[in-house]
Amino acid sequence: MERTERFCKIEMLLRSRGCVSFAGLMAELAVSRATLKRDLDHLRTRMDAAIVYDRERNGYCFETVDRHGRRGPCTESPGVWFNERELHALLTMHQLLDGLGVQGHMGRHLQPLLDKLTGMLGTSESEARELTRRVRVVAPVHRPVRGRHFERLAGAVLERRRLRLSVDGEAERDRVVSPLRLVHEEGVWFLDGWDHDQEALCRLALPVIRSVQRLELRAKEVSLRTVEAELDTVLQRA
Repeated sequence: MERTERFCKIEMLLRSRGCVSFAGLMAELAVSRATLKRDLDHLRTRMDAAIVYDRERNGYCFETVDRHGRRGPCTESPGVWFNERELHALLTMHQLLDGLGVQGHMGRHLQPLLDKLTGMLGTSESEARELTRRVRVVAPVHRPVRGRHFERLAGAVLERRRLRLSVDGEAERDRVVSPLRLVHEEGVWFLDGWDHDQEALCRLALPVIRSVQRLELRAKEVSLRTVEAELDTVLQRA
């Protein structure tokens, strides 16, 4: 475990358990007595962490200040120490990685990330598992993108090449579009582009695109600031 990771782990242990003994910290971090002493000293002197030793409970905890300005060890139950945004972000990342699974070529890269997130959610595997069981982030319905469309569209966005697209519900004509960017919103991928027939910006949901043909013509350039000003309000109004 790297030093930065240990610092994070120490903070999580103290915030989630309230008070942890020196021996308990050593066991959780799997470090020597000298290393833990250096870590605690660095947190307190270099990073201004309000960590104090509580003699009555024989452990380390965060210092609190009462309404009279008196300082002392925290004696209250810590409860949930994540705020709303932090908990939502951690659980969302955890669920995304867990949903991808650890099989296949990316498994060895995903598993360490998943393990780190699990460690951030709880100080032990059982605590993290209980948190993910008791607090749910309901993911929006995911609309799949057909076949290789995403790869072709993303490639055209980066290579700056025009596309000929056929879209569900538009049987009469294909669209020639200069792809400008890809946007993910509420479980759906969108393509922002310049429609050369309409001579206007357009936003297409990738699931409704039936076929994609890459053209050798250079894509029309439109500033992203203009795209954001005109098209981002589309999703905000929806």
